Order: sequence, then structure tokens, then C-alpha cells
Amino acid sequence: MKTSINFTLGQFVAGGTIAFALAMGHAGAQTPMDEEPPWPRVRTTNGHTVTLHLPHVESWTSNSFVARAAVGLRMAGSKKEWLGVVWLSAHGNVDRSNRVVTLDRFEITRARFPDAPDNGSNALAIVRDVIPAGARTVSLDYLVTALGFAQAAARQGPRGLQHTPPEIVWVTNRTVLILIDGEPVLKPVPEGSLQRVVNTPALLVFDPAGGRFYLHGDGLWFSANSIQGPWSLAQSPPAEVATLAPVPADGTSPKGEGPAPRILIRTRPAELLVTSGLPDFRSIRGTALQYAADTDSQLFFHTTGREAYLLLSGRWFKAKSLTGPWTHVAPRDLPADFAKIPPGSPQAVVLASVPDTRQAELAVLANSVPTTATVSRRDATIQLSYDGEPKFKPIDGTGLSYAVNAQLPVIHAGTNYYALDNGVWFTAASPTGPWQVATEVPEEIYTIPPNSPVYYATFARVYESTDDEVEVGYTPGYQGTYEEDGTVVYGTGWDYESWYGDDYYGWGWTWGYSYWYVPWYQWWVWRNWWDQHGGLRSALIENVYDRWQGGRGITAHDRPAHSAARPAATGFTGHPALYGRFRGASRPAALPPPPNTVALNPYSRPTSAVRAGEVPRGAQLLTTLRQSPGGGRDLYASPDGSVYRRKSDGWYRRESGGQWKFAAPTRGTMEQSQRNVARGTTQPGAGHVNRPVPGAGIQGRAGRVPNTGFEARASEIAALEREYYARSLAEYRAQNWRAANYRGRPARGAIRRR
Repeated sequence: MKTSINFTLGQFVAGGTIAFALAMGHAGAQTPMDEEPPWPRVRTTNGHTVTLHLPHVESWTSNSFVARAAVGLRMAGSKKEWLGVVWLSAHGNVDRSNRVVTLDRFEITRARFPDAPDNGSNALAIVRDVIPAGARTVSLDYLVTALGFAQAAARQGPRGLQHTPPEIVWVTNRTVLILIDGEPVLKPVPEGSLQRVVNTPALLVFDPAGGRFYLHGDGLWFSANSIQGPWSLAQSPPAEVATLAPVPADGTSPKGEGPAPRILIRTRPAELLVTSGLPDFRSIRGTALQYAADTDSQLFFHTTGREAYLLLSGRWFKAKSLTGPWTHVAPRDLPADFAKIPPGSPQAVVLASVPDTRQAELAVLANSVPTTATVSRRDATIQLSYDGEPKFKPIDGTGLSYAVNAQLPVIHAGTNYYALDNGVWFTAASPTGPWQVATEVPEEIYTIPPNSPVYYATFARVYESTDDEVEVGYTPGYQGTYEEDGTVVYGTGWDYESWYGDDYYGWGWTWGYSYWYVPWYQWWVWRNWWDQHGGLRSALIENVYDRWQGGRGITAHDRPAHSAARPAATGFTGHPALYGRFRGASRPAALPPPPNTVALNPYSRPTSAVRAGEVPRGAQLLTTLRQSPGGGRDLYASPDGSVYRRKSDGWYRRESGGQWKFAAPTRGTMEQSQRNVARGTTQPGAGHVNRPVPGAGIQGRAGRVPNTGFEARASEIAALEREYYARSLAEYRAQNWRAANYRGRPARGAIRRR
């Protein structure tokens, strides 16, 4: 089935570019994907040789597009090659069965060859003669991947995120902080007299007969006369209470090691800061900073300003005393010493939250990476319910409204309703359905501000559709990661209103789990409430589309064709630590961690962000894909007609006279020498302090600066970096498709990996 593409890219491309694979076939011939030569493409006519490099799409409206490409021209009888940029236009149609777009009415509209005589007019005529106007193909994977990059990049920048500090509770002994989403809401426990507090992930019940609250955790029961405590260990809770304790799979009843923890309850956003007495601050070489070695929080002391700095959910806060008050610090207002933290030290984990560092640049770049999938319009279905009759609330600054009592985000736009389930949009004329896969989503939805709880849904997209299938994708904002002042933060920081009816529906929490970003895993780690401080941390490592298991019509794009099949997903309840809407457990038990949650040591640096047996998420591919399709030979055309080349140490621009001049360092790339820093063991009594191997060096930028007279704008280099990674990621996905296509496709409706 073929259909016309219906994209509008120009509004999304803010200084950025879109890559696509353009086959230089003969006039009227369609070059099969598997027979396409690698980039760049070379063609010779009448002794003239034209080398066409991978183009960039500038705009895509309806079924036509305008693009530009770097071109090399060698005239007949000459050894000199002129480098320039040509602008192209064409008409295109999708052939989904082969995952290509066929182009026709191909035309070269203008060219820029700075070294050519006659302002390049003769060069333009030759290029038009050598590159005919016949049909050729575009890789759909390039188009979709680069479109996702461009749309995400266009949304970066201040967007109304909230940075009001939560209550920060400093303690010096083992303490467990239990959060309740507002004032306690009690619901009867079926088949008994107990009542459960439903608006907390903890197992917290009230016994009306005895007038006491009971809290379970760490294999122990605690009790108190009031929700605020004081809490004490309950050696013999009532039998009706004791039967609620979850039984581990092995049938044992584990007890926590050491003394019972102190219990704190809060009904508003809060975070816990634990140290062993007064903080054990130790100096960081080459800076005026000290780090706290006896905590698993990211706590620093700046000896010049005499202030403590604490990193929570990607946001910095400072105070004169650990008891507060704490105030937010904009990333670019941090003391310069933070950028001087040695990249090979354990404290380098915070560099992703320090602007203009490689780690922060990579984090921002990774935040634009789209994770994509193909959806069968016939087979994909949605299970959506409301707690009572559907109720909708207006969204500030828009003509939209959202459902407050649904377990999924449901948005009313115009005469239609749009629901988002695990990265796939559905639409209906009624809030109760019938639902069908959406082939487009109103642009107004993407204007929803962060103070709305459905803001995270605006990071899921519909890229393209046919009568049978839809191309969809999401970027990390869908999972709660947002760009802020050259860094990334977790959560919007807004405290959203939850729903309390027969069911409890909450929204993902920014606070309460001590999130911080790990550059070498390119994701967030968080602390389970009952975990020992200083131990392993939790991380949710998954592709959202992997939740669609059991032949439900979703094909994820980042699973290699030869990888092992995943087991069917279990029922998904949700959790406050997983961004988005979640539903309280329907039975009296603590909410378990989300599926695919793993425990890891965030200070252990792997050679790859992807562990053995794991399928890379979109962002993880940035450290696993090192080579773009051109084998390092491909060139890049900037909007002003300049030609760039990327090398391991930076970007180079072609100048008049044929010279390549250093323009700027590569942004965000975690080179192998940076990832393979030596690993050590935890020093006893000093928290997570890994001791690097003596003499292990880290290669940085070597103080390289652009040549005098030219310095590329930061936005231009950022756009080039997105283009570089878009090419590599799209090529990876195309290779997966080719491998799966070669091995044969499974039946319709099955989960087809590539």
C-alpha cells in the first residue's frame, strides 16, 4: 500500500536538519534498498564527476519536500574538486512494505560553490546534467528518526518547569521517608474491618478497633496512634493486619538487618538527606569543592562561598546549613568549580547536571533521541476505563481539557478525544470509544504547558500513516526527562491534583526518590524507600513499546533481528517512580517497583550503556553507535551553504581555497577513553567512593579552540550533532529491518523485532 506523506517539518526545525537516504539511480529506475551503495554516491557523465553526500531535509509539507546536500564536483580533465551545497525539491510516496519513500519530479533548484568561477552557475548546470530528474528512493527509517530529533530539539529550552525545592529532611541515622499524596485517603480493605491509605505506594493501614495505624516495610510492622507518629516497632500486630504482609516468592519472611529505622511521614513533596553524623566532606582535586563521602546523595560544599549544594532530580539547591532553608540554583549560576570536577572521578556523575560539560551536552542530545515503532491499525487496541462517568478539566492556555478520572491520559480536542497508551495514540468521537489508532494528533496538544499533568503526553508523536500502519515515537520527555538551561531534569516539579473516587489515580512524582542522572547509563537512578542508604540504586531500563506484548500489533524498532524474544509483559499497574499516570493497587499491598526495574551501582562505569542481553533504548544508542552511514566520509551542509566534516576531535568547516578549519569541538560525545576509566571498589566507611587506578589518564578536548576568524554558533554545532546521530541511529534501524526482512516476517499482529 502506498500513500502520500503528510508531514510539516519546517515548523519543527529550529536551526536543525533532517537526514534522509537518497538513492542516485538512473532516470526512471528505483534502486532496491539492499543494492544501494554506501554514502557518498558518485556519478560520472561526460567526464564530469559528482559526489553527492547524504542530504538534509529543510521542509516537508504534504507530499513534497525541499532539501540540501553537500556536493563534490570534479570537472572533466581537472584534478581539483569543488565542494559546495545544492538545494533540491521533489515529490514523494510511501512504500511501507519495503520501508522506502519513492521520489519523483526531482529538481535541483540552486547551488553554492564558493571556489567555482561565475558564482557557480556552470557548476549548477553540470550537477543538473549529471544527476537526472528520475525517480529514486528515500529510507523511511531516516525520515522518521530525523523527524523525531527535529521535533524534540525544537521544544528544548525554558518551558515553565517548576523548581521550588521540596522539604529537605536531614537526618544522621537510618530513616525511612514515606510520602502520602496529600492528606491520607482511607478506603475499606475488602472482607475485613481495616482501612487502607490508598494514596501512597506504602502498605499503610488503619485499625479502627485499636485506633492505630500500621505500616509494613523491610519485613517489619510499625505502628502509631496518628499518621505523623511517633512510629515504633510492632512486635505482635493484630492477626488481621499481619495477614496483609506480602510473602516473598521463596516463602520466607525476611527481616531488615540492623536496628529498625526511624519512620517519617510527609503529605507534601519531600526528600531525605542522610549522613553519618556531621558530613564527611573531602576535597576534590583542583577545585574549591568538597564532596560528602558518607552519603549516597550528591552533596557538596563550596569552600569559597561557604555553602552546601545538593543535587535532586537534576536540580541544584544550596543552603548555608543542611537544615535549610534551601533555594534553587540555576545551572548556569553554579560556581565554576563544578565544571572542573575531574571526569574520571566518582563525583563526575554530577557533570551531566553542569552546563557546557560533555556529559551535560550528551544528556541534552540524548533527550532528543526518538524511540520509534510501527503500529498495526487493525491489531492495536486500548483498554481504557474511568472511575465513574468521564470527567474533564480545562487545560490552562488552551482550548483542550483532560480526563481527571481515567487511568490513562485522555485529552478532549475539538469534537474528538485522544488517549495515549504506552506511546501509542488512539482517537474516538466519544470519551468511552470505540477507539482506533490515531493517524494524526492535533498540534494544539503540543502546546499543553508543564503545569498540566498530561504535559508528558506531548512527547509522543504520530510521524506518518498509511491505510494499514502508523509510524509513532516518543522522546524522553514522555518518561519525565526535560531540558533545562543546558542540562536535563527529572519531572516538571509541579505537584498535580490526583483523583480520589472508588479508585485512586495519581501522577508521577518529581520528588521522594532522590533521582539523579548517570551519564554512562544515560538514565536516572532512584532510591527505594526501604533500601539501605549506600547500597545499589534502582533504574528503569526499558523501551516503552516493549510493554505491548502478546501479539498486540506493535513493532518496536530498536531490537536487533537476532536478539532473543522477550517474555510477555505482566499486568502493568504503575508506580510514582515511573513518570505518568498510575493507579493505586487494587489490593492491600505495597505497590511493587515497575517491571524492568533493575538494581545497579551507578558508580560502576560499563564500556557500553547497554548491558549484556539488554536491548538499547534510543538514548543508549548514542554511546553504542559511533559511525554514521558514510563511513566517516560523509559531509554536512549547513543552512547558510557551508560544508562541514566531523572528526573525532571536532567539527571542521571548508573554507575558501580548499582548507578545512577547526570550527568547534564535538558536543556530547562520550569517547571510549572517557567511558573506560578505571573502576575501583567501595572504600569502607566512605560511602560510594571508587578509587581510580593510579595513572589512568582521561583524554579531554586538549584545549583545542577554533581558528581565529571563525567560531561556529553553538546552535549550529548542536544541529550538526543531532544530524550525525540521526544518521547513525536511522542506519542501525534500517539494518535491523533488512536483517528481519531477510529472515522472513512473522505473521501479522505478532511482535516483529528489528
